[in-house]
Amino acid sequence: MDVLLKKTSYQPPPQLRPYIDRCWTCEGMAAGDAQPTMAAGTGAEMIFQLKAPMTIVAKDSTFYTPPVHTIYCIRHQYYKARINHTHSFIAVRFKAGAIRHFCPSPVAAITEQFPDINMLYGDEGKRLTESLYNSNSLSQQLALIWDFLLRLLNNYHRPHTLVDEAVRQLYYNRELPDLITFSASLGSSYRQFERLFINYIGVTPKSFQQTARLNNTLKHLLFREISNYLPVAFDFGYYDQSHFIKACRRFFGDKPVAILSPAGRNQHFYLPSFNASGSIDRK
Repeated sequence: MDVLLKKTSYQPPPQLRPYIDRCWTCEGMAAGDAQPTMAAGTGAEMIFQLKAPMTIVAKDSTFYTPPVHTIYCIRHQYYKARINHTHSFIAVRFKAGAIRHFCPSPVAAITEQFPDINMLYGDEGKRLTESLYNSNSLSQQLALIWDFLLRLLNNYHRPHTLVDEAVRQLYYNRELPDLITFSASLGSSYRQFERLFINYIGVTPKSFQQTARLNNTLKHLLFREISNYLPVAFDFGYYDQSHFIKACRRFFGDKPVAILSPAGRNQHFYLPSFNASGSIDRK
């Protein structure tokens, strides 16, 4: 049986758009061997499962069953999501480095930890998850989630000019100099810059840069359905084919040819970003 998962995106209210790319839903059924990839990333997902729980498999074949309502802040490896039943969840996709504005704990404390939203946010988290189950419509559920996130943003907003500028440049700029030169351009020593970055983002600048490059390369290839990947990989800063293949295996768990195949395109949770006008941007 083919994967029959339907993914639909919804744009957040204006106050949340600097930090949240979208809310999206996934529902349907999948074959017993269907394992969509949850790749290492620079953002995070807050996922509310409304039916059967999801089991994920790490690259060392370890099985995890995260809490039904949890934060996926995946930084160091990929996971395969085992979906072999009727499935439904609502997910909030945070932009690169933005989860810190919605979390009472340091980002490093939730990285790869899958914290239970009911425990992380106490009574407020419990009220939200109970209300989601009792809601009569998706629009009502989305409104509850947006209100919850606005309260979190008001409580935990942690702006930092240097870190925010570093995230922006490391994520979008394909031709950055070495990181020591880069930190100096921001007015900081590398040691101080790295310490700040880990505190606010949860990983080193180098790790963030590597993950962002692969994510941006794969999204560019997938959304344009480009199978001849090597010229694009060169354009994004990979110096040869082996370099790109190793990155795909490390962060995604497969070779580029498999990721970019027609079957492979359905086996991931990448989504095109919303542009400033609110429409989906596939450029």
